[in-house]
Amino acid sequence: MNIQDVFSRYIEINNNNLRENTKIISILKKNCIFEDLITNNFNIGFSSGNIIEIIGDNEDIRQKLSESGIIKNDKDIFTNFLTIPIYDENKAIINIIGYNIFPQSKNKMIFLNEKGIFNQNFLKNNREIIITENPIDTLILIQNNYPNSTFIYGDDKKFLNFVTENKIIKTIFTFEGKANLFYELTKNGISTKRVLIEFDKTKEDKAYLSEIFKSNDNENSKDIIKEIENGFIFNFPHLNYRVIGNFSEYSLNLKVNIKAYTQNDVFVDNIDLYKNRDRQNYTFNVMEKFGFRDQLQIETDLNQIIEVIEKHKDKKENDKKKTKPELTEYQQDIGINFLKNPNIIDEIEKDITDLGYVREKKNKILLYLVMTSRLLESPLHSIIISRSGAGKSQLADIIENLCPPEELQSISDLSAQALYYYGIDDLKNKFIVIGEKEGSEGADYPLRELISKKSISKAIPLKDNITGQIRTVNIKVNGPIALVETTTNGEVNAENLNRCFVIGIDETEEQTKLIHQNQRKKYTLEGYLAKKTQNKIIEKHIYAQRLLKKVNIFNPYAQLLTFPSSKLKTRRDNEKLLRLINVICFLHQYQRKVKKHKLNDNDVIEYIECSIDDYKIAYELLSDGILDNTLDDLPRPARELLEIIKRYLKEKSEKDNIPVEKIIFERKDIRDYSSWSFAQIRNNFRILKDYEHIQLVKGKNGLAHQYKLSNYNDIEFLNTILTPEELEKRIKEKQPAWTS
Repeated sequence: MNIQDVFSRYIEINNNNLRENTKIISILKKNCIFEDLITNNFNIGFSSGNIIEIIGDNEDIRQKLSESGIIKNDKDIFTNFLTIPIYDENKAIINIIGYNIFPQSKNKMIFLNEKGIFNQNFLKNNREIIITENPIDTLILIQNNYPNSTFIYGDDKKFLNFVTENKIIKTIFTFEGKANLFYELTKNGISTKRVLIEFDKTKEDKAYLSEIFKSNDNENSKDIIKEIENGFIFNFPHLNYRVIGNFSEYSLNLKVNIKAYTQNDVFVDNIDLYKNRDRQNYTFNVMEKFGFRDQLQIETDLNQIIEVIEKHKDKKENDKKKTKPELTEYQQDIGINFLKNPNIIDEIEKDITDLGYVREKKNKILLYLVMTSRLLESPLHSIIISRSGAGKSQLADIIENLCPPEELQSISDLSAQALYYYGIDDLKNKFIVIGEKEGSEGADYPLRELISKKSISKAIPLKDNITGQIRTVNIKVNGPIALVETTTNGEVNAENLNRCFVIGIDETEEQTKLIHQNQRKKYTLEGYLAKKTQNKIIEKHIYAQRLLKKVNIFNPYAQLLTFPSSKLKTRRDNEKLLRLINVICFLHQYQRKVKKHKLNDNDVIEYIECSIDDYKIAYELLSDGILDNTLDDLPRPARELLEIIKRYLKEKSEKDNIPVEKIIFERKDIRDYSSWSFAQIRNNFRILKDYEHIQLVKGKNGLAHQYKLSNYNDIEFLNTILTPEELEKRIKEKQPAWTS
C-alpha cells in the first residue's frame, strides 16, 4: 500500500467519524457550517484518535502513518482535530491540516508539512481570491457562495508564489495581521485590500457578507493598488499617490508624473524615479506639504511604487514573448517540407507514435485536425471519453505539445466565471485543452457560447473612478476557439456532445499489451535514443503550424454529399463533417493551387478548393465508430458496455442453447466477463436501464438485481453517407444529392 492509499484511507475514516459524531456536527452548526455538502466536498473529517485500533496489527499501514508524521509515539497527532486534506493539481493528497474547533483549545491549527494551499485547484483559475485566518471562516464563505476562498497557514512565500504564478490580480484579507505578506503582494503589483469580517454576525444576518463585500465606501476595503490608463493609483494608509508615465518598455530612466494627495491637499511633480536626487527632493517636498516627519515612510512608498512599475514592465515583456515569433529560413524549410508531403497524414500518425502513443491512428489524426482548425472561422471540437488510465490525457498532452505555445491554452480546472475575464482577444484562434471535464462543468455554458457564437459577453457593475457612480460595463471575449476536453464521465451534457466529435480510447487487452511494451521500451538504450529525437519532431510541427496561413476554402462538391436526416441533431453533425473536410484541405494548403475570383473591379478573392482526397480522409476518419458515437444518443462508455453485454449473451446463448432475449443476468456476470470496474458497471447499467436497452427483472433490497436485454438492434449510420467511390461517380455525373 503506497502513501496515497494510506492518506486516502485515513481521510475516509475521519470523514465517517465526523458524520457519526453528533457533538462535532453540532459545534460546526454553531459555527454556521450547516451544509453537509461543504464537508463532504472537501472530505473534511474528525479524528477521534482510534486510528491505532482501526489499523490493528497492520504494520505496513502503521509504518506509513508514522513516516508521514500522522502517528507519533503511537498516537494520532490529529486526535480531537478536524482533518482537512490538501490536494495537488492531480488530486493527490500532499498535506493534512488539523484544526481544533473546541473554544478553549490553545493549539488551534497543526499540519503535516508546508505543502499546498487549500482549494488551490479552484483558486488558480480565478482573478480574485479571499484569504481567511482559519478553515472555519473559509468554509463559511464557500457556503455563502464565495468559492474563491482559502485559509492561510505555513510559509508566506508559498502564497506569494501561488498568487503571482497563477496571475491572480486581487487578494482580499478578512483579518488583521500578515502585514509582511500583505506588503509583498502589493509590491508585486497585486491589488490587495482588507475587508474585516465579524463571522459571528453570519449567524443572525444572512445578508451580512454580501453587504460587507459590496461596500465600496469602507475605507478598510479600498484597493491598495489600482491600475489605470497609463499608470497606477496607490492608496496607502497615510497618503495616496497617482503615478502616470510610459511603462510599456524598459529604459535607463523612469520619468513619471506623480501626485500625492489626501482629502484636503495635493502635491504634483514630474520626476525620474531612478534618480536619487529627484526622489530625495520629492520626499522633502511631500513632508513639508503634508506635515509628515517620517522620511523613511515616504522613501518606502517610492521604492514600492518603483517595484510595482518594474513588475508591470516584466509582465508586459512576458506577454510580448507570447506573440508569434519570426521563423528562420532553416525553420521555414523544415515546416514547408512537412506541409508539402503528399503523405502528411501518415507522417503525423508516425510522429505521434514516436512521441509515445501507439495505434489509434484515427484518434490521433482527428485530434491533430481539431488543433489545426483553431485558425479557421469555424473550428472543430472534441470530447475524449474513456475510463481512468486508458490514455486519453496522454493523447491530449501530445497534441498540446505540437501546437505553438502562443496559440495554446491548457487548463486543468476552469471555474464558471473565469472565461469572461480573459482579454478581449486572448482566446481568439486558440487551441484550448481542458484536462478533466469534471473540473470545468460550471463553465459549460460559456464554452458552448464560444463554440456556437464565437464570443461571450457579460454585464458587470463597476464604480466610476471619477464620478463615484456605479455603472454597468459589458466585457467581451472573442473566439473562435478549437476545444478538446477529456472526461471519464459518460453522461456528458447533450448540448456539449452535439457540438463536438466524441472520441473513445481503445481499452482492449491487445492495446494494453502494446502500451506495456512501449512503456518498457522507454527504459532501454533504444528508448533513450528515440527520446533524443522527440524534440525535433515537436519543433517540426510547431514550425509547420506557424506557417499555416488563413485562406478562403471552398468545397466544389459540397452539394453532392448526403448525410443522415432521421434525427434533429444531424443538422449540427452534417456541419461538422463539412468543417472536417475543410480542415483537411486547410492542412494541405501548400499542396493546393491558389485560385482567384474577381468580385468587382477593385476586389479579388483568393481561395483553395477541397479535393476528393480530402473527402477520402474525412470518410476514413469517421468510418470506425466516431461518427456513430457523435450521432448516437447513448453515451460512448454505455454503448461499449452494451456491446459487451451482447457478446456475453450471444456466447451464453450458443453455449446453453437459450434465446438471447430470455437470458437473465446480473451486474456481477458482466463484471466477471469484462475488465470493467464496479463503479463503471454500476453507473453504465443505470444509463442503459434509463435508455431502455436493458430492463430490470428482479430487484429486492439485499439481493442482486437481475436484468434482461430489451433491445438487440445495432446502429448503422454510415449506410446513408456517400463512399468516396460514390462521390466520384456523382461528381462525374453532377447528380444533385436531393434527387437520390
